[in-house]
Amino acid sequence: METTAKKILVIEDDPVGRIAIRDYLTAHGYEVHTSTDGASGVTMAKALSPDLVLCDVLLPLKSGFEVCFELKREPEPKPVVLMSAILRGEDEQRYGREGVHADSYLVKPFSLGAMLTRIRHLIGA
Repeated sequence: METTAKKILVIEDDPVGRIAIRDYLTAHGYEVHTSTDGASGVTMAKALSPDLVLCDVLLPLKSGFEVCFELKREPEPKPVVLMSAILRGEDEQRYGREGVHADSYLVKPFSLGAMLTRIRHLIGA
């Protein structure tokens, strides 16, 4: 049976955060795939072609900035939302201008509801 749910790839090395995000988005009708490091996240993103990538900034093997930069160079780039406790509000515009080209940022800790609102704004329900 073919699914019509939008696909989201969550790249997060923290198991508690990864599971919470996965379960929350699945409960809201998204097809969710997960990765625990930046290198395998890029590989999965290229293979799965998700509708959106939700990516932590501080990851093993490749940072979220590197992941975003690499995925935005694809022929048909998908939205990338970076999430991190090290980002501040003013960083959103700065990193957008300086070549990372993330579509949005979530500053940890964030509410799952705020995350869902951001995702729906970028790709719909």
